[in-house]
Amino acid sequence: MASIYLASKSPRRKELLETIGTDFEIFECSFKEEIQPNESVSEFVERNTKEKALHAIAMLQAKNSLMLPVLTADTAVAIDNQIFGKPVNKDHCISMLMELSGRSHKVFTCVALANIESKDYEKVNLNFEVVESEVFFRQLSANECSRYWDTKEPVDKAGGYAIQGYGSAFVEKIIGSYSNIVGLPIFETCRLFEKEKINYWLT
Repeated sequence: MASIYLASKSPRRKELLETIGTDFEIFECSFKEEIQPNESVSEFVERNTKEKALHAIAMLQAKNSLMLPVLTADTAVAIDNQIFGKPVNKDHCISMLMELSGRSHKVFTCVALANIESKDYEKVNLNFEVVESEVFFRQLSANECSRYWDTKEPVDKAGGYAIQGYGSAFVEKIIGSYSNIVGLPIFETCRLFEKEKINYWLT
């Protein structure tokens, strides 16, 4: 039996949860993410993750579904508080990658666990952590970026690259959590699980 709902369509988050032996069920929860004026990147991912968790809970309540804790997360790639979303086409991807070329950028993820204590919407227990990592890219050429787009890997990736895939060839070094850059910081997720007594391989 599942211990939690994973309110995410991300195959990376699914794979990361599987690596720590968590029993979970995917609950698809459509949620429109919009950055607010004067909002920092860390504030953006925190707000989106919390709102996504509460939205998922409301959907579960409306369906009278089995009430399990809900795990949500949001990841953003940014330089100087400018968020790099998913590329819309090849030219956009090349442009983003060339901006990342030869310098460092930040990856922020907020992970939240909403423990549903009752069917009362106001009594949801919500714990979260925001994690920041720094990624250093080597100098890239436009031709390399074009060839990378042709692999199809960047299509649905924030910042236009996947550190766990072909995009790893662009990365000189990282500071901080690798799993955070992939999309789910495992150390912090396990810490939330332990606090809420959610099972994974070590508990």
